[in-house]
Amino acid sequence: MIDSNFNIFINKKTIPINDRAFNYGDGLFETLLIKDGNAIYLKEHVNRLHRGCETLLLKKPSFSLIREHVKRAIGSSKNCILKIVLSRGADKFGYQFSKKLIPNLYFIKVHDIKEKIVTEKKINVGFSKYKPANNNTLSKIKHLNRLDQCLIASELGALENQYDDLAVTHDKNIIETLSSNLFFVKKIKNNYVFDTPIISSFGVNGIIRQKILEFLQKKKIKSNIINIKKNNLQKYSACFKVNSIKGLVFIDRMGKNKFSKPEMLYNILKSFIY
Repeated sequence: MIDSNFNIFINKKTIPINDRAFNYGDGLFETLLIKDGNAIYLKEHVNRLHRGCETLLLKKPSFSLIREHVKRAIGSSKNCILKIVLSRGADKFGYQFSKKLIPNLYFIKVHDIKEKIVTEKKINVGFSKYKPANNNTLSKIKHLNRLDQCLIASELGALENQYDDLAVTHDKNIIETLSSNLFFVKKIKNNYVFDTPIISSFGVNGIIRQKILEFLQKKKIKSNIINIKKNNLQKYSACFKVNSIKGLVFIDRMGKNKFSKPEMLYNILKSFIY
């Protein structure tokens, strides 16, 4: 489908060989959870996409345009995962591109989600040996160049019998895991304090991360966005990771540090546990 500003593709199985997303990672993406036929946090996903457009100097698809085509892409599915990919477009080979280029906007239903029996599984997180480089320009946004994550995923694949996920560090500070943001919790007297790592030169500012920070602020529960050293985790009693697809998942162990899952903490955060 074509409109005046975007070439729109719904559940397309192929892409043009000269699409800049394929050749250079020149674009953005968002991954949405569809629950009971509704796109969860759609507005927040579109806002982040728009911030990425500002960074990469891409045309911004409107909220109404995205909402309309999300509905078309999911069809009759009630519970599924949907990916939105925005490419600068298809053009001649080479880094330079035409100023008249029309962006390609893809809506792809990845797969349906079936009901699963939830079992208690201890989540063990290791530390990745991969050291990402500084990139203040491209951090926080969901750009299409995910080679860092691909290398970390490859490392995790070789360690899957030991770990469920890997935490990434930068300058000895913990940033995030392979595809989730992190929170660490300590108890001071009778109050919980939540710390989450700074996302500046590497990492993604996740939707659920931001929602939890807003939630804690409304509840007047102290939270901090700070540098968290890999060797300074013993002061925390609990830890969890979050992303838009899996929600909140408590971590039982990270490296040599063991964490608990207090019922009171669970009750505070239950709205984020899928």
